[in-house]
Amino acid sequence: AFSFDLFSMSQADWLEQNVERISKDDLTETPTTAEALEGQPNTKAVTIGAAKATGSDIAYKLSHLLALVVAGVIALLASAALADGRSVIKLKDTSNLPRLTALTATLDGETINLKDHGLDYRADELLGPQYGVGLHHDSSGYGWGKAGARETLQEYIDELGLLQVIAAVPSVIATDGLKHPAHFLECTELKKAGLSAMSLAIIAEVASAVMIIFHGLALVGLLPLSAKLAKGFAGLVWFTLTAGFLIVVCLAIGVYETEWTCNNDFVPAIRLSDHFVYNWAFPVGYLGYACSLLVFSVVLCFTSLEEGAQEFDKKKTIGGLVKVVVGLTVGLVIAASVSVGIAASQDAFKEVEVDPSVNPCKAQKPYHAAPGDHYFHNIECMKDNLVQVLEQAGANVTRGYVGGLDAGNWRTPILDHYDDTDLCTVNVHWHLGAEHLSEGQYDYHGTGPAYKNGTNGVHGYHDRDSEDYTSYEEHKKMKKDMGDPYDRRRLGAAGGWEERLGLRCHHYDDEHEMFKTAATNATDPYEWKHCVEMMVGETYEVHWPHSAAGACGTEWQYQTPFYDGVFCKEGIVNILTPLNTYEKIGVQGQVFTIVNSDEEEYQYENLIDGAWMDGKDKWVDVAKYTGSTTGTTRNNEMCSRYAPITWQVDRTCHMISAKSFDKLCYDMKQKKDDMGGDLYPHGAREIVADYLVANNQQSRK
Repeated sequence: AFSFDLFSMSQADWLEQNVERISKDDLTETPTTAEALEGQPNTKAVTIGAAKATGSDIAYKLSHLLALVVAGVIALLASAALADGRSVIKLKDTSNLPRLTALTATLDGETINLKDHGLDYRADELLGPQYGVGLHHDSSGYGWGKAGARETLQEYIDELGLLQVIAAVPSVIATDGLKHPAHFLECTELKKAGLSAMSLAIIAEVASAVMIIFHGLALVGLLPLSAKLAKGFAGLVWFTLTAGFLIVVCLAIGVYETEWTCNNDFVPAIRLSDHFVYNWAFPVGYLGYACSLLVFSVVLCFTSLEEGAQEFDKKKTIGGLVKVVVGLTVGLVIAASVSVGIAASQDAFKEVEVDPSVNPCKAQKPYHAAPGDHYFHNIECMKDNLVQVLEQAGANVTRGYVGGLDAGNWRTPILDHYDDTDLCTVNVHWHLGAEHLSEGQYDYHGTGPAYKNGTNGVHGYHDRDSEDYTSYEEHKKMKKDMGDPYDRRRLGAAGGWEERLGLRCHHYDDEHEMFKTAATNATDPYEWKHCVEMMVGETYEVHWPHSAAGACGTEWQYQTPFYDGVFCKEGIVNILTPLNTYEKIGVQGQVFTIVNSDEEEYQYENLIDGAWMDGKDKWVDVAKYTGSTTGTTRNNEMCSRYAPITWQVDRTCHMISAKSFDKLCYDMKQKKDDMGGDLYPHGAREIVADYLVANNQQSRK
């Protein structure tokens, strides 16, 4: 025991007197708080200062941190999906878009063909190629209950009349009057489904905002709820979000694959999957589901029902992780199964049955570049002494010739053989005489058989002796069930049929047996079996239109009229967006004089597939330039708007046997589409004036 009297000595004196008395044995360790309080009644240990976190505390905080981050991301994405007018679906590429408008409608109790009256549109033509729909509104800003035209389409039809509304379609397109289409077309059930999806997105946004606050308070220890209530509340909200996201994606699949009925005559039904593709919001819906499911599982497994910190239990933690992984896996399997089931119920995986008897290229010839503008109608070549059209055909293809119309820097013809490109042959037809000019080969000095009026080598409309060909009357009788293919030619003064005669070759010799006909006392005149109104000794220019938009490789590849074959597939040939007609459309031209001979040099059995190429004298001197379509509806006053397209023309005139040419007509008759309208020679356009011919002609040996 030590003592010192504070009143009799100083502390220093006391230490000096007693320091030697202190030994190591007298030193004892300072007791801990727990030891000091042991055995004392009504005492509690209180931790003062920072305490080391347990494993359970870390898992708890990480759970809330994960939930906070996910809630923030969901809130952000939900807001973006509601704000973006193209977030859910957007139009397909034009090459994959079918026609949207109906083929027929009822007018005054009779069924009419809407296409004949000018209603023939794809979705991109009506809505714009960049059109899309979001959860709240479309890309033009109109919500599910509004349209730019104010009233619905059927109300306009009832008020103004069907044909009057058809005529107004172009102006309505220009003012965005067709948008939002779900409201304008009165697709009532589709609109309800869209509004439901929008409501669920708003709920998700609100719920995620609430959970941001909730988990933020939990992280800083300010959550004013007991552990049981906090866990129950968090589990309920995250389960709701998980179920909500699953409902949204399933609803999206159902909406996308269902055929919706609309109350109007123009678009009475629509299946969105035919015209649209999913945009970014759809996969985000699955992502939201997976993340919500993950947080829901974590909340259930790693937040406690008991107050205060819990001792770390490694086994329990591993078990929780296993439960989370299992729960997430099962949830994803359920989502995938439900999604596939809904899609299958709407025939999403069913292969579209194509009726083999239906011609996919029928009536594909375009008349408008933009809805209702009649762009492709023939137009005057000149206006106010200025050329107002693009380059024309057929041109002078004599080597060295240069046209007078500036084709610019990038309108150049295809230089490769069409077989080496993505183009295929879509038609074959021919003209009476040559539509091109090649000096010394087929020109104004060529000759051919005389006609009944005694002319020979005069280029204009002529009537021919019926003994020399299968007559129109005979062919009409043979084809009485197939329609009249002769409506493009002129009726002569005597009631005979006439075509405009083009230029001729120099091979004809009326004294040589192989050029003779029955009318000129041929020993064994050729009897045409398949071609119509053809004459031995005459000159014909054969054209093989090619196109990248044809039904290449199918039974519908060859088409009459050739325009249907050239424009069969939508979205491949563009007029201005960007202009690619001269890259996607090409014509081969080759000029022949028909001879009645069995000699091998005049035989060629495959004219159906393209120009005669033998590597010797056929298709070795070829002119290549950009021009237009031809035919007798065009001349140097009225021009074609189907331009520019590539022309490749053999500069040399060749002789071919009537038998080989008749074989061509036989092959045409075997095609799926009826090519009867091209079994006879068409009239020839007059040679195009220099100022209408492109200056880009190129020669290739």
